[in-house]
Amino acid sequence: MPGKLSDVPRWEYPPTSNKEFDYANLETLDLSTVTGDEYDVVPEEVVKKIGDALARDGFIYATNHGLSSEQIQRQFSIAQLAFDGVSEEDKARYRAKILETGDFTGYKPRGHWKLKGVRDQIEHFSLQSHAFGNREEVFPPALLPLVDEIEAFNRYNHDHIFRKILSVLSLVLKLPPNYLWNLASKEDERFDLFRYALYHPPSPDEDAKTDGVRLQGHTDFNAVSLLYSQPIVSLQVLMPDNVWRYVRHVPDALVINLGDAMHFISGGYLKPTIHRVVSPPDPDQVPYRRLGVFYFAQFNRTTRLAPIADSPVVRSTGKTFFDDGRKSPTAWEWECSRVKAYGQDGQKKVIDGGHEEEEMIGGEKVVHYN
Repeated sequence: MPGKLSDVPRWEYPPTSNKEFDYANLETLDLSTVTGDEYDVVPEEVVKKIGDALARDGFIYATNHGLSSEQIQRQFSIAQLAFDGVSEEDKARYRAKILETGDFTGYKPRGHWKLKGVRDQIEHFSLQSHAFGNREEVFPPALLPLVDEIEAFNRYNHDHIFRKILSVLSLVLKLPPNYLWNLASKEDERFDLFRYALYHPPSPDEDAKTDGVRLQGHTDFNAVSLLYSQPIVSLQVLMPDNVWRYVRHVPDALVINLGDAMHFISGGYLKPTIHRVVSPPDPDQVPYRRLGVFYFAQFNRTTRLAPIADSPVVRSTGKTFFDDGRKSPTAWEWECSRVKAYGQDGQKKVIDGGHEEEEMIGGEKVVHYN
């Protein structure tokens, strides 16, 4: 069992596919263009390009985020340790109370979800912001020496990367550059979710039953999601022409997408694109496990997910949610309701076209796609 920082085995990237597939054509946000002491200076052409992309596609890449290749690889090494260096007994002891509380903090075991009668092969170790103040209760012994390092990585994602993205999005909505950051920066209301994930390859029979789908198509629940790019070609996004396309691996880049919370407060202007994980199209990559490092950034717990009346862009959409804006849930309420609804037996019923639909959540219909 690792007892110090140097004991973490180094994670080696799987081979990158050299084959061409139907990749999504995604724009790239160069985060070094967001400057100023409060990240409040963004070139107009960047605001226009990224605003158009996130209103149309909901997915972009982000580069020049300030983290080195070694820092990113280190997080993948810790992710590997979180699964391979922690006993099954400890994973059970530190299990997430997903259905009980709507909180992903802790371990999600394989088999929690079901798709077409097949149990998933995905493990998570997730940490909401409160986890760092309850170390002994949340972290298994193998990870305790690494808590400060993991927390510092989380803090950087929140205070620098997420903040820069919010500055761009505020300007997209024709708001002051710090407007959205003010809805996400209360320290005592943070509940961002950091996650290490491990996708184990299913058996060929299981893959056949699910048509190769390993995580059903969905939107994220939060404001902005950050995924550290990794070589396994497996993530697909449902593009505006209603075609599933793969997300290309860009070394050291982030894959950024928007979630429900951002969609609601933007009056539907900013898009929470449906995405899924499927079997790699490159046969050479099929045997590999897919390791993931994610940061799901949130607004403050009490931020009400109603369209922002101060934004002329939002007002122009004329769109409301939850029947009446006064009934809009807070960011925390929406997160918990969606986590709880995403239960052990998967979605509730099959509808036309092979899609699957969950029950209504807070007056809004949530649809998942195979």
